[in-house]
Amino acid sequence: MSLKNTSKKLNTLTLSGLIIGPILGSGVILLPPLLYNLVDNYSLIIWIIISSLGFVFALIFGKLSILFPGDGGVSLATKNAMGKKYQLLTSFYLILAVFFGPIAVLLTATNFIQEYFTSTHQAIIAFWLYVPTYLLLLSRIDFIGKLMLVLTTLITLIILISSLYVLFNVQTFNLIYPTFNTSDIAYSFLLVFWAIVGWEVIGNYSSDVKDAKTITKAVIFSAITVSLVYILLAAAISFIELPLKAQSEFKLVWILEPIFGTYSSILLTLITIVLCVGAIILFIGGVARLISSLNLTSYTSKHLKTNAPIGALNFLALIHMTTLSFVYFDILNVSDLVAFADGFFIANAIIGLTTAIIIFENGFLKYSSIVLFVLFFAILLVSNIYILLVIFSLFIYTYFKEN
Repeated sequence: MSLKNTSKKLNTLTLSGLIIGPILGSGVILLPPLLYNLVDNYSLIIWIIISSLGFVFALIFGKLSILFPGDGGVSLATKNAMGKKYQLLTSFYLILAVFFGPIAVLLTATNFIQEYFTSTHQAIIAFWLYVPTYLLLLSRIDFIGKLMLVLTTLITLIILISSLYVLFNVQTFNLIYPTFNTSDIAYSFLLVFWAIVGWEVIGNYSSDVKDAKTITKAVIFSAITVSLVYILLAAAISFIELPLKAQSEFKLVWILEPIFGTYSSILLTLITIVLCVGAIILFIGGVARLISSLNLTSYTSKHLKTNAPIGALNFLALIHMTTLSFVYFDILNVSDLVAFADGFFIANAIIGLTTAIIIFENGFLKYSSIVLFVLFFAILLVSNIYILLVIFSLFIYTYFKEN
């Protein structure tokens, strides 16, 4: 199916609006200060490396989305390269990741909200944040894209201007590096993988864009913007001159305070809510389209007049409410959810990279896919042991299953 025959809903800017905020998501709030507290000034080097890898990762999945457009996303490329059974395997990995990931993102936002509702359980706050997010998912995709474009632009400008203001007021650009700790550095790369999660689902929106060039332009523009935000923010954290910096763990609000003063805390809360909701919309919306395209049941394939995949969205909502109830009863916590989601996201990415290695001819993207495959596989091996068992069990079952 040609992209030119699909509904013209998203242009380069609105698709970028749908991408940038969600890709930044909770990661831009949590990871830069967390990484700095873990490895000090090595964090700037790590961000430069991971941003470069993320840019290439985005190009690879963007190219696959262009070659094989449709609600099935990159799984359609996998079907072409490896067969139907591997398409189902990579689809199930992504679906399983989205069983847990959005709730982890919601709980990140509630950490900032809970100081205003101290007597309310975190899971209850997350539920009330999920409701408007679900309603937004029922809207037309072009409306969501325009809304996220406006909000993402404002947030990106706030972070970039705050970071640049800090850097322009630095007296001396000296970096002191602590003793190199191999285990901390290795763990840091595992943590920051969360920063490049999201590019895998861009292909699930390929039926909602004007043409193939829209995806290419939006991916390049979004990848550059996301990299710039992370690197400038990491630089500001490394170079900012504050007495508190050496006495306690770094807090992201310190980057906002030179410009926004006493309003910094509430501003950071609002930024976190918008970015987290945006990330949830990207993942749930993309995976709902994937579930619908698989025609698993007649119900999960149902759509509204807005083209929202209502059956798949309701299925995912049921799963998410179940996951939230596990959090409410202290059966699961945020660390568990992130570990589960990361494992399945990485497994999905590995199959996508294998697809790229098979499909792409010799060249930059093919060799980059090989390098990323090796790196991601190494990261997967240090993931949660129970998730590894599920991932490898599903793979073995698929491998021996007849086409």
